[in-house]
Amino acid sequence: MIEKPTLKDEKIIVALHENYSIQASEIEFLPIGNDASAFTYRVETKNQISYFLKIKKGISNLAGLFVPRFLKDNGVEQVIAPLSTKTQELWVNVEEFAFILYPFIKGKEAMQIDMADGQWTEFGSILKQIHNTELPSDISQYVRLETFVPKWSKLVKELHKCINVQDFHDPYKKELATFWKEKNGTIQILIERTEMIGKHLQKMDLDFVLCHADIHTANILLTPEQEMFIVDWDDTLLAPKERDLMFILGGDPIPTTEEQMFFDGYGNMKINRLALAYYRYEWCVQEIGDFGKRVFLTKDSGESTKQHSLEGFMRLFSQGDVIETAFDTPVEI
Repeated sequence: MIEKPTLKDEKIIVALHENYSIQASEIEFLPIGNDASAFTYRVETKNQISYFLKIKKGISNLAGLFVPRFLKDNGVEQVIAPLSTKTQELWVNVEEFAFILYPFIKGKEAMQIDMADGQWTEFGSILKQIHNTELPSDISQYVRLETFVPKWSKLVKELHKCINVQDFHDPYKKELATFWKEKNGTIQILIERTEMIGKHLQKMDLDFVLCHADIHTANILLTPEQEMFIVDWDDTLLAPKERDLMFILGGDPIPTTEEQMFFDGYGNMKINRLALAYYRYEWCVQEIGDFGKRVFLTKDSGESTKQHSLEGFMRLFSQGDVIETAFDTPVEI
């Protein structure tokens, strides 16, 4: 979220001390991330240790906490995992919010800077290690299983129907509704094709692996020392490997240099093109629903959030963005 929560800084500082034994000398709100239910802070302590604090409006996927902690504890050093409270929990509830504390990584998103060939290979090796991980039952019980029923489809269809029959006076809603109507045909195709491919995949016998599920280069941090860290495990689930690989594979059948370096680390495998197509279409529906929800349905969205969401929605339809990538992916049924 790019706007602060209704939680005083003093309350945050007290909660950190009471639950983590941390004496914060300074906290700084960070208007970053694409999660409408999360707020992030940099925390500085009196002994000059930095932490990354995520404050969420509830935790919808506990696997996003337990899985990275397990991976970190079992040798995957590139994973950033939540730190334990004084009572050995991975989060703490403060009023209506959940506090999750992480080490602060002084680095930049790989999306902002070019990854070296060796880093692409390292990334491939790390992802293969994650995909090969077998979780113990006390953790796997929290990990969701892919159903191939697009969870955002219902909301997008409801918005689609509402926007085409209703007039809006709020300037952000009005502008987005106008643009949405211009893209009616494209949005309808995205919904129908996602659901159609999903129904075919439900009938197939597919291998499921542990997936990060949101492992694009904005969730890979690179430090000045060239260390690599993987963050934001909120969407973790068991799914076909294509759920993660869609973020690496381009639309061209001839692999790029980056793809070649990645698969030097990951290893060769056969790609299920139908699963890959599903995840690319499903991602478009998710983004349409998420941005649309923030503008039309989220009551506490401020003007900055609405403007950011409006721009993000429109960008989906730009050349080279996710919708074009989805349409360029063959659907072989």
